[in-house]
Amino acid sequence: MAMINIVYAYAGEPQAPPGGELRHKSVQAMKDYIENLVFQMRMGGVSVKFLAQEKAEGPNDVTINGRQVKDILATTEIKPLEYEDTDNQPVSKVIKFDRAPTDWDRQVIEDISDTLMKNAIAKVFAEEDANRIL
Repeated sequence: MAMINIVYAYAGEPQAPPGGELRHKSVQAMKDYIENLVFQMRMGGVSVKFLAQEKAEGPNDVTINGRQVKDILATTEIKPLEYEDTDNQPVSKVIKFDRAPTDWDRQVIEDISDTLMKNAIAKVFAEEDANRIL
């Protein structure tokens, strides 16, 4: 099975854009969020390591196996979420949110949606699993 290594590097508390709101309002909230994801992955049998580390300067960032989340998502096709009808057939109705999961400030990692973070992790996991030596 592939190994996932997540690093959250932060230089300070995240700043929301004027008139905006962040999904994860503090460094601690972001750490808690990622720790919860790591717990869920471990419960699912995924080998994952998480490190939160303070850095001297620069924007806060999350890397997965050495790649920045925004770079991973740049090459990922994100499709709108759909729900299944009673016959287990996809329905063309799109699930609506107050704020779209794909709407995030790429300069502030703490603004990333759960959907995008999980897509980034899944993409890296799939790539690592496909490249592993059997």
